Parts: sequence; structure tokens; C-alpha cells
Amino acid sequence: MQNNQMQQNQGQQMQQGQAMLTSKNLTILEDMLNYESLNYKKLDMYSQSCNDPQLKDVCSKAAQLHKQHFNMLFNYLNSHNKPAQQQ
Repeated sequence: MQNNQMQQNQGQQMQQGQAMLTSKNLTILEDMLNYESLNYKKLDMYSQSCNDPQLKDVCSKAAQLHKQHFNMLFNYLNSHNKPAQQQ
């Protein structure tokens, strides 16, 4: 539910031509970045410590998925962090 609200807020901001993020949205993004980073690190560690090849593969794929999510969020944040002149 919180994710849907964030997507709606982002859509409204883009429609209005606003590139600035509110402090609440920045806090949410920070939390999401921390969550994705922590999950990537945990799953990568699990993957390295697994002896079962199938379990190792599952952990590795899940770790990469969290890394992709982190990169997507980070790129989104950077796209809204440009000075107004460059946009």
C-alpha cells in the first residue's frame, strides 16, 4: 500500500513538472536503499557460504535482484538531484 502511494505521488510530481523530492519521499528512498543494500549483502553472504549448488544459485540470483533494485532506486534519486539548469 505504501508503495502504491509512493508511485502515485511520483506520478503526480512528474505530471506537474516537479523534479524536487519532498523530505518524506527522501526518507522513504533512504529506507528503501538501506533495505535493498542489506538484503543484497545478506544474500551474497549466504550464497558464498552455501554448499548446495541449487541453494547457492537461488541466493545468488536473489542477491542480484536486490542489487538491481538498489541501482534503480539510486539512479532515480540521482535523476532528481540535478540542478534546475541541467533539467
